[in-house]
Amino acid sequence: MNAVIRKAKLHDASSIVKAEQEIAQEPGFFCSQPSELSEQNVKNTIESSHGVYFVAECNGCIVGHAFLETLPLQSLKHIAQLNIAVHKGFQNRGIGTQLLERIIEWAKESESIEKIELNVRASNAQAIALYKKMGFLEEGCLKRRVKTEIGYIDDILMALHVKGSLPDRKISRTGVYG
Repeated sequence: MNAVIRKAKLHDASSIVKAEQEIAQEPGFFCSQPSELSEQNVKNTIESSHGVYFVAECNGCIVGHAFLETLPLQSLKHIAQLNIAVHKGFQNRGIGTQLLERIIEWAKESESIEKIELNVRASNAQAIALYKKMGFLEEGCLKRRVKTEIGYIDDILMALHVKGSLPDRKISRTGVYG
């Protein structure tokens, strides 16, 4: 399914939050509970000058969304956190791939972003496979991070370096890379 990937607009917030609330009802996808998601928070993120917010649209309907937010500290401004969601009923149609391709392209064109990071529930095998397909590497695991009514879920930390090469995988005693 080919989607139009475009920057989100404020009037998209209602559709986005409804989709997020639906996704959040199923344990293991979002950390947020449906009641913790609000249209105002989505609007604030869309208006933020600390990244970019894209939506995937098919036949006038928003079927997915993704945003990157750069980290606020000066020494971490080269890193952007990724959040992405393909709306219910539109999974396995290439929407996530299209959104990720656009996000990565935008990050590569930015002057400041060098690395994209994300957290994904260990139970979300489809998302993990997509991230790996797009070049993301696993960087760690936060054990028993997400507590749900069915138990705890680990969070996998993944990242993609969009500028420069990966540092040597040997970690120096100081942890400093040149």
